[in-house]
Amino acid sequence: MKFNTFTYESGLRLVYAKVEEYRPMSIYIAVDTGSINETAENNGISHFIEHLTFKGTKKRNDKDIMRNFEEVGARANAYTTQQKTCYYAIGLNEKFEETLEILSDVVLFSNYKEEDIEKERKVIYEEIDMYEDDPSSIAFENFYKVFYAGSSASLTVLGTKESLKGINRKKILEYVQQNYTPNNIVVSVVTSLSFLQVKRLVDKYINQSKFKGVVMSVIEKPKSITTIPDKKFTNIKKDISQTNVVLGFPTDNVYSSDMAAYQVLDGIFGGVNSSRLFSRIRNDEGLVYTIYSIVEMSKLGGHLLIYFGTSDKNAKHAVELVKREINEILENGITDKELERVKFYLKSALLSSKERGMDIANRLAQNILIFNRVISTEDRLREIENVTKEDVMRVANKVFNFSNVCGSVVSKTADTQIFECFE
Repeated sequence: MKFNTFTYESGLRLVYAKVEEYRPMSIYIAVDTGSINETAENNGISHFIEHLTFKGTKKRNDKDIMRNFEEVGARANAYTTQQKTCYYAIGLNEKFEETLEILSDVVLFSNYKEEDIEKERKVIYEEIDMYEDDPSSIAFENFYKVFYAGSSASLTVLGTKESLKGINRKKILEYVQQNYTPNNIVVSVVTSLSFLQVKRLVDKYINQSKFKGVVMSVIEKPKSITTIPDKKFTNIKKDISQTNVVLGFPTDNVYSSDMAAYQVLDGIFGGVNSSRLFSRIRNDEGLVYTIYSIVEMSKLGGHLLIYFGTSDKNAKHAVELVKREINEILENGITDKELERVKFYLKSALLSSKERGMDIANRLAQNILIFNRVISTEDRLREIENVTKEDVMRVANKVFNFSNVCGSVVSKTADTQIFECFE
């Protein structure tokens, strides 16, 4: 796929990929700020701002915004993660300019009115309550708090009711001014329009409209931070039927040259339905309905995480079986068949995601925000193909260090003795 990048004098970055005219276009405006940019005092402010952004601008109220998007046939939404806040619209190529104008107005010229702040604060309280009713969400959140203790990566994206109480309009405007700067924003576009057309329109509706006369350089991000936690197990008691367990080990951060090797290890261990965890603990033992592992990497470190839900009486045995599968890999390695099967699966998944314009736009925005360059699908495929058994075992021996394991359990008894085998 052909792509282009351009940096305006203001520091605003544009990344572009061309698709056929019959396919929908996607516009992402990604801001390099999320919960890892926050403190305990303003935790949740990035997500709060994302909610408020759609409440109204000088030109449009909230009803106008939704109606205007629908009038040009576009679907618009937003989301916040630890690392970024992303606003997007998906629609017709022939309505690209109109869609871009609406989306840029929403993101860059929001009012952040006092009455909207108070209303949306209540909405987010409800969102927090919704997640607190989900034991798996609680287990994950508690794991992150323990694993990344002392780092902003331990903070929840939603924030807490206590931290949200202290966020007022003044703090919101200050945070927007500090973080919604042109050198912190990436516009990612997938469309049938030419790059020159897109470049001109982004200049008109975003660069000149908001950042005229601003000159900023793109800040180089540090690449050496990796979080290594102390071993710790934590529990939360909740009146639920299942025991929810999260275990995790530290990996390198997102800049690691071993990313593909970690992905292959994850696939073999627990990341796909043919993985060892799924085959042995779900299919052979019948102890769980869901069990999986996942590798997540950020600028502040990374982790290989294992999650499962099971009955209270089976939880300890399931944890012991997880450790057994880890030891099996460390002691006996992986097979050629596993290596090739997972590599084929990862390559297929990568090529499948390439088909959707919104996935392409999201991936390109992520590339520019983190690496300030586009990593092509061909490069990713090559990295996966080049992973050897030796690479997988090297990262396995690095990641599966029982001195740094952390665990979280949510259950009726909340007994951390289920982690005894790791003590």
